[in-house]
Amino acid sequence: MKNLLILALLFSSFKAAAQFKFLANNCSNQYKAKIFVADCDNGLCGGISTIILYDKISDKELETFRSADLDFSLTEKQDARIGWLELGKYQSPLIFGDFNFDGKEDMAIRNGSNGAYMSPSYDIYLSVGNNKFLANKELTTLASENLGMFEFDQKTKWLTIEQRDGCCYHKTINYSIDVRNKLTEVSSVIEDSSVGNIVTVITQKKVGARMIKTVQRFKTEEYYKND
Repeated sequence: MKNLLILALLFSSFKAAAQFKFLANNCSNQYKAKIFVADCDNGLCGGISTIILYDKISDKELETFRSADLDFSLTEKQDARIGWLELGKYQSPLIFGDFNFDGKEDMAIRNGSNGAYMSPSYDIYLSVGNNKFLANKELTTLASENLGMFEFDQKTKWLTIEQRDGCCYHKTINYSIDVRNKLTEVSSVIEDSSVGNIVTVITQKKVGARMIKTVQRFKTEEYYKND
């Protein structure tokens, strides 16, 4: 009981000390959020943050989440010192979508820039129904160790990540996700232009239990002529 009281006091102290308050009302069909951020300077906001999630229709408070570094930016016309400031849909450090294709809206919370080449990293929370969310370690890793947040395609039911190594190596990997939220690589494409005037394209595709590999080579100017 004593420990719970200490945690409650610390949380209350943080909310009181947090100078910057934001509203995220347009990034989800079902949810909205109040965001408390520790730091905002020269249009860049981040640091230890608290996100309070609400039902968009009933206005009922649902859950509270934390981020060690929410990390987002403001426009030149926005002033974080004025009090409650509403963030635009694509400005919000929260991403909502059906990441595991089960018909429920899931949530990604920005947590610094820990991806490849200091790209954005995200903590992933999957909906478990009744407006409750559960952190998912595997999807958090996927959204934190590559080039930013994964893409999710409702048509193919694939999650897609991008990887890069220097100027001349680029890899795209597609994953399927099962009912237990386990990932399986289904295909990948590597574009490697590190040797001479040649682009080597290595394609892998899962067929049954096997990965079928195809290697093709193109002249650089021909391969990129439509880019």
